[in-house]
Amino acid sequence: MEIGCGARIRDFGGRRYFYFWHYERDSGRSVRKEDYVGRVDSERGRSVLLRRMAAYHRKAEQEFARRRARIEGFVAAHTST
Repeated sequence: MEIGCGARIRDFGGRRYFYFWHYERDSGRSVRKEDYVGRVDSERGRSVLLRRMAAYHRKAEQEFARRRARIEGFVAAHTST
């Protein structure tokens, strides 16, 4: 499992654009994806980028908590007498 996300700026035709990169599962493998967000000089683009990053981290935290609880359940089942 690969966790991570961030911002990338790409230049096209003298203009700069934000891309949100993140890891997703695809056929059992982690793959890095990039999604167009908006122009760098756009307040909306910057806001969307930050919201996407926060949402990604929130989802990752929830997934870790779910996995940790599952593992702790296995540990408790195997260590109780």
